[in-house]
Parts: sequence; structure tokens; C-alpha cells
Amino acid sequence: MGMLSVQRVLSGQLAYRNFLLRPPEPAPQLLVSNPASSIYIGKTLLLHTPFYWNAEKLVNPHVCVVGITGSGKSYLVKTFITRARLVLGASALILDWAGEYADWVRAAGGRVISFGSDGINLLDTGGASPHARSLQVISALEMLTDISSFPAQRRITELAIEKAYARRGFALHKEGQKRKPPTLEDVCKILSRHPKGDSDSAEAARRIRSLLLSSGKSFSAQTISIDSLLSGLICVDLHSLPMESLRSLAGLAILQFVKEKMRASRYSPSKPRLFIVVDEAWKIASDERSDVVSIVREGRKYGFSLIVASQNPTDVHKSIFSNAGTVFAFRLTLASEREYLRSSLSYSDYFEACSHRMGVGQALVHLEFSMPVQCPKNFILERVDGEEILQPFAIRGGNMELSFEKGELLRRLLSAGFDEKQSRAILSEFERKSFSLTSREFASLLLRLGMPRPAILSFLRELGAKEKELLPVFSSISDEEEEVAVSLKGLKEKKQKGDGYASKDRGNPRI
Repeated sequence: MGMLSVQRVLSGQLAYRNFLLRPPEPAPQLLVSNPASSIYIGKTLLLHTPFYWNAEKLVNPHVCVVGITGSGKSYLVKTFITRARLVLGASALILDWAGEYADWVRAAGGRVISFGSDGINLLDTGGASPHARSLQVISALEMLTDISSFPAQRRITELAIEKAYARRGFALHKEGQKRKPPTLEDVCKILSRHPKGDSDSAEAARRIRSLLLSSGKSFSAQTISIDSLLSGLICVDLHSLPMESLRSLAGLAILQFVKEKMRASRYSPSKPRLFIVVDEAWKIASDERSDVVSIVREGRKYGFSLIVASQNPTDVHKSIFSNAGTVFAFRLTLASEREYLRSSLSYSDYFEACSHRMGVGQALVHLEFSMPVQCPKNFILERVDGEEILQPFAIRGGNMELSFEKGELLRRLLSAGFDEKQSRAILSEFERKSFSLTSREFASLLLRLGMPRPAILSFLRELGAKEKELLPVFSSISDEEEEVAVSLKGLKEKKQKGDGYASKDRGNPRI
């Protein structure tokens, strides 16, 4: 039998041995705030500490959100905006590149502005001087076209814009002039009157003419009031514009107008009064010259908060990450994307390992506090605790975990070839099953509606399912294959006769 012995150990030696380690999370007093002046997001994964987003505790109120489709990114943004309006009384302006927020904004009582039927005059000064606005328009064209490679065309276009202002009686270096601004048509006419053989002027005119033809009246007819964008819940739907460059030009123009309004407003750093959401704007979020970066750097002084969201963190310039007080990183599949994020935020191996296992609604959260702290700045959010109106529709089974907002799933079903009636019936089945279907139930439902198995697998891939998650989807319904085929045949025959049809399976909705 062994012998136990007692020996002297210096207290200094004991101090080096950490018998109890606090989990890597910020101190509770940094995460918990007064619910009347902060936005509740969810609980931490390890200690289940409630996390209330409080702008006063952070270096600035700007937020960056990244994550793959179905990971919970849009759900967080909608939850955040809903509570910001209720708790802080703040307004929200959403620049919607993909048409993802329009239905939700309408359901929440907000206003949707659609480019195509609505538009802005790119040469509206927005309170700036005509000379400054000319430079802003040229800067936008440099970001979105190759005009910077043709200095003569750039100079000719800038002079034509300033000439158009002068013809309307504007003083080029005076701000706040109450005159009717010129339009791009005026600039195009000036450029078209070039001397014969002047190829640079001819090419500059062609550029402006092409912009007008591809955008219709979106950049010349002033039907959108800039002041109306700064109060309430407003969604500017850009997805109807035919090209990414046009969507980016519209988004840039609105941000430039907002920046001018911001600088003209009173200094108000206490709490955000306007949240500006820029979602999937990769062309302007990745360029340091963009007004996205300008608002991130200056917005706090004027009570403006920018929320930049993207599926791919490499589409977001590092200066946005470095200047954002809060970063939410949902699941990312590519190692290159995670490495880019890690190099921007400098988090530990522990969080890198956790990021591989995060499910829907879980996120790595990085906070930059306004005061120096001696505790971690990162933690894992257990899940986003959303509002009932934002209840996500989930597809689960095996390792599959997909989640969608109702409007997003409806658009995906319509894009997959289902008609409005069939798509609504699928959504009704989700609601009947408490907003969640297993992958087997979802695949079986699509089969009964006539979608072949290969198309179902392709559709699930588009929704974000991985290959290893797709293998067991049909294994549990293989015994029903003959019954499903018979049902489909009978349903199609009834539909052709105009009698309508109903599913044979108990509890499925009528289509």
C-alpha cells in the first residue's frame, strides 16, 4: 500500500495552478442591462447569461452579421429591428438587395418602396453643394464601373454634371440651395453635343445613356422623398433593378443622401435613433471608398447605427469589422471565410472549434466595449430568442437543421416551381406541426405534390443541406414509394378533371 506524505508548498506555486477557470464569456455586468433601454438577443451558451445589446456599453452602435443561408442571420436582423423600434423608439431603413424583407416589413406595419415604380434623382443635392454631389456621383461610378481607367471620360462627365447644375442656376460651392436639380437626361444632352471626332465625349455620353436605358426612370424621376426614409420602418426594395451594379448605385445614392442628412443633424451620441440595414451589398460593403465605411466611422456621433449583413465575410471590408462594436458570426462552411473572420476579430482556438458545431440560431458574438475590460470579448450565443411574428420555419432530421422566415421560404417554393396555392399549403403544414417538419415529412410532402426525387434533393441543397444530410432523407419512406406513386397518379387524374385533389396521407392539407 502506498504512503501519503505532506510537504510544504509555497503560496506562489499554488497561484500558478488554476483549479477553477471561468468559462470564456464576458462578465455578466457587461451583458445584462436594463430591459427598458437595451435590446434582448438571447442567452450565452455556457453560463446562460441573458445578453442585452446596449449601445452605451459599446465603442459604437454598429453591427456586422455574417452567416450562410438558413443559419439565422436574417432572423436576427428582423428580431433586432423589431425590438429597437419597441424599446428604443428608433426608426429603421432597410436597403434590401434580394427582396427578402418586403413581406416582413408590410406585416410589421412598415412601408415598402420599390425601385422601378419609384426612383430618386441622382443629381438631387440632398443638402450638399453641387460640386460635392458631383464628386459623390463620380465616386459611385468609379466603384461600380471602369470609368477610373479612362481619366478623360471621368473629367468630361464631371464637368457635364457641374454644367447641368449651373444651367439650373446653382452656385457650385453653396450648400442647401432650394432649386429644382438637373437630371441625368440633362447631363446626357450636354455630353451628346460634343464636337465631331471627340471619342471621349461620345463614350461618356454612351455610358450615361446606357445607365438611363437600363434603369428606366429609377435615377431621374424623383418620387422618393429622402426625408421620408429617415422615420418609421422603411424597406427600399432594390431587387427589381436588373443588374447588381444598378442596385449598388441606388444603394450608394441613398447612403450618400443619408450621410448628408446625418452630418446636418444635431450631435446625438446617447442612443441610436436610426438603424440602417445593408444586406448582401457586397459591391459597396467591400470597397473602403463606400459611404458604408463613412457611416460606420462617423455614425455614432449623430445617433445613426449601421447593420451590415452578408453570407460571406470576405464581402465585408475589414475596416467595417474593425469599426463595428458588435459582430454576430453564424455558421460558415468554408475554411477561407472563417479564417478571414478570425484574422479580423482575433479570437481563440476554442471559438474556432465551436464555430464548426454551431446549429441554427447559434452565433459567435464579438463585442468591443467602450471601457477597457479584463475578460473575454467573445462568447457563443445559445440561440436568437426571436419574436412570435418572426417564428422561423424549420426542417430538421438527422444532422439537418435548416431555418427560414416565412416570406423567405415562400419565395423559395415559388422559385422551385410550385404555384401560390401549393406553396401556401406547404406553409400551412409547417404551421400545423408547430412550424417544424422533419426532413422525411418535408420530402414526402414535396413528393405528393409531384416533385421528383432528384429535384427534391437539388432543392434541399439550395436550401443549405449538406450531402451527408441528404442521404437518409428518403431511406425512411422507401417502403411508401409505391403508395406515393399511386397517390400521385390519382391526384393528377383528378386535377385534370377539374375536381381538385387531396392528399391520401392523414392530416395533409387540401391543395
